[in-house]
Amino acid sequence: MPLRISVGLFVVFFSLSGCGQDYSLSPPADSEQITVTVKVPKELKTETMWVMYRSATCKSLTHGASGQRIERDGHHSVYKEFQRRGQSDLYQVKLPKDGGGACRWHLANVTFGVVYADTTEFGENVTQGGGGGVVVIFDHNNSPRGGADTEIDGDLTIKKDYYPWVSEAFLGGYRKHISLVSSGGLYLKYQALQARHVYFEPALHSDYTIYSKEPKEKKEGNHTAFTYPDRTVVADGKWHPNFLKLQTIRTGRDRDCFDVWRYANCPGRRPQLLPDWLPEPDQPGFGRYLIVDEWGNKLPSYFYRLVGENGEVFQGLTELNGRTNPLPESARALRKAEFPERVW
Repeated sequence: MPLRISVGLFVVFFSLSGCGQDYSLSPPADSEQITVTVKVPKELKTETMWVMYRSATCKSLTHGASGQRIERDGHHSVYKEFQRRGQSDLYQVKLPKDGGGACRWHLANVTFGVVYADTTEFGENVTQGGGGGVVVIFDHNNSPRGGADTEIDGDLTIKKDYYPWVSEAFLGGYRKHISLVSSGGLYLKYQALQARHVYFEPALHSDYTIYSKEPKEKKEGNHTAFTYPDRTVVADGKWHPNFLKLQTIRTGRDRDCFDVWRYANCPGRRPQLLPDWLPEPDQPGFGRYLIVDEWGNKLPSYFYRLVGENGEVFQGLTELNGRTNPLPESARALRKAEFPERVW
């Protein structure tokens, strides 16, 4: 489901005690701020953030199945748009932790996420699916999306791999969606009681799109067929792509390497210097090398130390495309290539 909030879906009929009271937010000027930052890949965009405040002072009243009165903390929703920081790919929202007002509101949870900025690249009439959502809970209550899957101490940093998923459905009318596949389902859900900074960095692997087609006829044995980036087709009765299969196709690593309990026993990424000398167009007499791991993936921010034939040392960090800094022609004849440490 898209992150857009369907108001009708979440309407709860309740009355707040004390009808003459002012239930609006009024954050004090010195309220502590919580900052949420998203690093947005160029193909994606942020969705409107749904912010929920709660109050133990202004209760909400509901009735159970047998008519009994049930009092709960009141809640108040606001919606915020992310603001771009300069010309960067960082988008940010700042929220007062203390909502103030007569109800003494406090920040309870936020729901936000990313979706494709332009769905037309996947064809006409393609609509947004789901999968890029995040829920962060700042108190001891559940969010509208349920409870947290992960509890975090201190600030929260989320870095996850995502894959495009183009799905087609036929029963009940033709539909085509573009969704995002990750390790956490439609929403990643965290409880971060002490967080003052939340950072979300989705890594989108656009070259590894997965396609699925639901059956056109409802019949025993008919299942949704998933076509993976390596062209294998799987129809095993599952409704969702296999994230670990996507990870192994992209990296070449064993599936166990993506299990947090087994990762420690997996071999590290082994850096290697490709032999090709890449001339630098804007600097005559200079060129670069490319550093990759054993599967050919470019290694950004990787420390290298190269020793030339005459003993001259060239060292630094690779750029985002895995290339070294511009090197003089004297670096073309190397005696040694070392990778002393990985910088995270």
